[in-house]
Amino acid sequence: MITYRLWLAALPAPVPEAEARIFWNCKDEPTPTLDEALRRAPHIYVGSWGEEHEELLPRSCRCPAARLSAWLFFKGTIDRWQAPTLDARLQDELLELLRPRPDDLPAPIARAHEIQSFLSAHAGWSLIPQAEAPPADQDALSPQNP
Repeated sequence: MITYRLWLAALPAPVPEAEARIFWNCKDEPTPTLDEALRRAPHIYVGSWGEEHEELLPRSCRCPAARLSAWLFFKGTIDRWQAPTLDARLQDELLELLRPRPDDLPAPIARAHEIQSFLSAHAGWSLIPQAEAPPADQDALSPQNP
């Protein structure tokens, strides 16, 4: 069984469009600007999910972290390749996606107030989803986050 994890990285500067295109397409090409930004970026753990959350059709993303991941992919690839900028509207959308729904399957998720604080603290920054934890030397890791 595969487990997917979602971390959010906040980047203070926009990501070059060419590097954003490589990132969103999961290509194995160099992205030096993005790599360096991610290495230095504050991160927060959002949650995790398994294959069972994605097997249902239509793909309803039946847990908060999967919904948020899918929405960021949509926001990063529609219109142009980008790291979505965290404005008030995107923050509201992300917080709404994190609210549990009656048909959600059980899945771990971080505390909503921690995610809201992280988003508020990084208004105007770009967001990039990450499947792996940030480097261990960053302060972003906390005891409740895997």
